[in-house]
Amino acid sequence: MITQAIRKIGWDPRADFRAKATFGVATAAVILLFPVAIIDILFGDVFIGIGSLGIVFILAANAWMVAQGRCHQNLTLFGLIPAGMVFMIGVFQSDGFIGSLWCYPSLVACYCLLSERKAWIGNLIILSIALPMAWLTLDAVYAIRVSATLCALSLFCAIMVSVIDEQRKLLQKQLVLDPLTGLLNRFTFNDRMEQAVTIHADTREPVSLLAIDIDHFKQLNDRYGHAAGDQVLRRVGSILRELLRRDDVTFRMGGEEFTVLLDNTDHLEATDIANRIRRRIADSVFPVAARVTVSIGVSTYRQGEHWEKWAKRGDDRLYTAKNMGRNVVEARKRRDINEGQAISLP
Repeated sequence: MITQAIRKIGWDPRADFRAKATFGVATAAVILLFPVAIIDILFGDVFIGIGSLGIVFILAANAWMVAQGRCHQNLTLFGLIPAGMVFMIGVFQSDGFIGSLWCYPSLVACYCLLSERKAWIGNLIILSIALPMAWLTLDAVYAIRVSATLCALSLFCAIMVSVIDEQRKLLQKQLVLDPLTGLLNRFTFNDRMEQAVTIHADTREPVSLLAIDIDHFKQLNDRYGHAAGDQVLRRVGSILRELLRRDDVTFRMGGEEFTVLLDNTDHLEATDIANRIRRRIADSVFPVAARVTVSIGVSTYRQGEHWEKWAKRGDDRLYTAKNMGRNVVEARKRRDINEGQAISLP
């Protein structure tokens, strides 16, 4: 059952680590706490046993919700933590110092199950109950030690998770953005194309694609050096950001190749946008002596086709533009070619 749940999750490497942590921590806690709860009930500690079973049930619900791809944090913050507080008060009163040991994994679990800010709140709630109970139920010497170690553990976890979050955000940015141009990279392309197809199926709004390639880029690199080539790539990326709309999505696919996804844009409008891009780049000044131009293939999504076929049609038209002499927008449909109606715009 657990194996099936793990397979069902289908982890996204760009997602927050807490989804995986929640499933792992909740599953491990259920496996470890359930036998303890049964033993407590059998040996007469009914209150502690029932409290443990309640926590086990909430943790199991957490694991199930994560496996279903649903939000789990509200259940943790407003269900698990209050239940844990009631349980902790009981074990402090019945077990004293031994009962205080339950506070330590509770503090750590908050940072595994909740976002950073909510984990702070959860830790403050736990400490607001645990510290007074330590002073009410333990000798002063033990109360001081328990209070100091609980606060230290909470602080250490907060620092650790803060560093992990910063690293995760940096890695996530590096994962999806091209470091040279700041545009989206190829890693996100497949997902965005699938999303575009799904949105089109729901709204029937047209969506188009531009396949863009910088002409003679290899020769430019060889003649002026890779540093100059990088400047050209950055400048082209900047021009694309300037000309395109907020909802348009631009990718650097690698090398000198770019792809633009035009939402709610039909074939004629996409062709017009492609020509504006082509003219703007051809008229721009670049940090090389040579003139920089681009060739562009235009492709509009056709109902029911796979996005890979749609993307390939754009690539095929790009290669046609290259063969037509470069600095060309190729947007002809097959029937236009058969009828000899060339609408490619040089």
